[in-house]
Amino acid sequence: MQIETLKQVGAIYLEQIQEGFDQCDWVEFTLDAGEAVDKLSAEWEACGKENAWADFYYFTLPDEAKEKIRESLTEEENRYLKELEAEEDGIIFPLEERLLRLLAKLNETEMLFSTFYFTNPASTWWGNYRKNYVVFREKK
Repeated sequence: MQIETLKQVGAIYLEQIQEGFDQCDWVEFTLDAGEAVDKLSAEWEACGKENAWADFYYFTLPDEAKEKIRESLTEEENRYLKELEAEEDGIIFPLEERLLRLLAKLNETEMLFSTFYFTNPASTWWGNYRKNYVVFREKK
């Protein structure tokens, strides 16, 4: 999925995190991978499984950075990367359980940060350093 399509479906898309602080209501969570999966899954369930996406910039990285990430993953996770690469169309992917778990792991280890987008209602979860997630919602 392309960024423009994500915006069209009603997601909160932020070019820079400061836009979210300035334009949205927000809260921060510190979550390990397991906690992140639990909280993100609850948000996903509440908005409907078809209303969730994640950005995943892995395929745009230089080969050296990709290799470093691959070395940190299990064999099964690396197979999943190959599957994703075969269907890659931009950087935004429909959320699915395996992707959620992979991205939570990469966020926790600071190997690669990702953002999760939910609509109905809209929220954006920006993964950041030190297991931090900033959650943006439309101002009330």
